[in-house]
Amino acid sequence: MSHSVEEFYRKVALMHEKSIELHRERYKVQGSYDKIACKVLLDDIRALALEVQHGGVDLDIDFGKTK
Repeated sequence: MSHSVEEFYRKVALMHEKSIELHRERYKVQGSYDKIACKVLLDDIRALALEVQHGGVDLDIDFGKTK
């Protein structure tokens, strides 16, 4: 199933947000971090990366038009 460029962009943006969240959790000022939360975030990022890598992008979809 192909996605629009807009949907592709949203997935990449979500990966970026989750990566920032992972960085903040891992490098808290207190020195301790939640290993489970980091693992969950990392798994989410990896799943999104696979979707970006293997998902098709339909360059002909015009997201400005309604279906």
